[in-house]
Amino acid sequence: MNKYKLFLILAMLLATVTFMGCQNEQNPVEPFFDSYQKEFSKATIPYGSTIDSAVFYIDVTIALNKQVTSHRVTADWQEMVVTWNNFAGSFNGPSEASLTPSAPGWYEIEVTSLVNSWVDSTYPNYGILLKEESPGPIQTFSSKESGVSPYLKVWWSLNGTFGYDSTTAFSDTYIQSDSGDVNFGSSVELLAGWQNTVEAQTLVSFEIEMVYIGCTRSKGYWKTHSIYGPAPYDSGWAKLGEDSTFFLSNQSNYEVMWTPPSGGNAYYKLAHQYIATAINIVNGADPGDVQEAFDDATDLFNNYTPEYIGGLKGNNPLRQEFNSLKSIFAQYNGGEIGPGSCEGSKVAFPEKIR
Repeated sequence: MNKYKLFLILAMLLATVTFMGCQNEQNPVEPFFDSYQKEFSKATIPYGSTIDSAVFYIDVTIALNKQVTSHRVTADWQEMVVTWNNFAGSFNGPSEASLTPSAPGWYEIEVTSLVNSWVDSTYPNYGILLKEESPGPIQTFSSKESGVSPYLKVWWSLNGTFGYDSTTAFSDTYIQSDSGDVNFGSSVELLAGWQNTVEAQTLVSFEIEMVYIGCTRSKGYWKTHSIYGPAPYDSGWAKLGEDSTFFLSNQSNYEVMWTPPSGGNAYYKLAHQYIATAINIVNGADPGDVQEAFDDATDLFNNYTPEYIGGLKGNNPLRQEFNSLKSIFAQYNGGEIGPGSCEGSKVAFPEKIR
């Protein structure tokens, strides 16, 4: 085979490999901008909501077709203080997702699971770390100091209501292994990759605030809207569970709700209102006006059975306490105190949510 033919074969092989590689590259995306990304603001998410999707966006300025992985940060850090040494590798090893920048522009990383873990308090929100999966040339991104901030967009749903919020980075910086005690918090760029044996990693954090937007429903409503009917099912029950055991009663939540307080048993009177209150709270109703009473009732249910309370008569102080707490929850569930009843409720969500 002459040199010319060998050159043609090698060229064709190189073109094929290049083409196949390009098919796997991620391309820049159209950024999602709205008026709230002009300056930092918290992302506000309703208590009790489900995170349907969360996407992290970052502007790549130098793209070298190397995979960058995202990781959950496991320790608190401050933008103008953090260094390679004091950060000390505080991130979760398994990656959340990745991007492979093929050209400058905006890229997105799906971080739904991570944001969900922050919202449901499985993990504290310390932000996201970006690093190259394997040693390779350094790629760069815009930092918030450049005026082109990374940002987060979160879509949520709550009891048939859907919305989203977006926020620019609260903090961002990079750390570098050969500058162990140097802080780069004021840099206009973020770095991830390797220069010989020197590694750079990027840190980005977002501030998420949980807010209450829910209203309350009565014990009669929740009693009849479980998976067992007779009224149409309300998925609000799902967060508590009809079949979960109610404390020391040896009954499920559903069974307790349908157990009449025979002989004036204060246990069941309180339990009915307590379960309704619990469902209202996990569905996003502000518990502020009843939180102390709710904690007191929880302690009582952790210590007494229906039989014991049912045996108390008249003005017994413990029986009176059960009845007093029942009255507080009845007012809350009925909308006399707290955020108000869902029937005709004017509870509104902050302007930022669509």
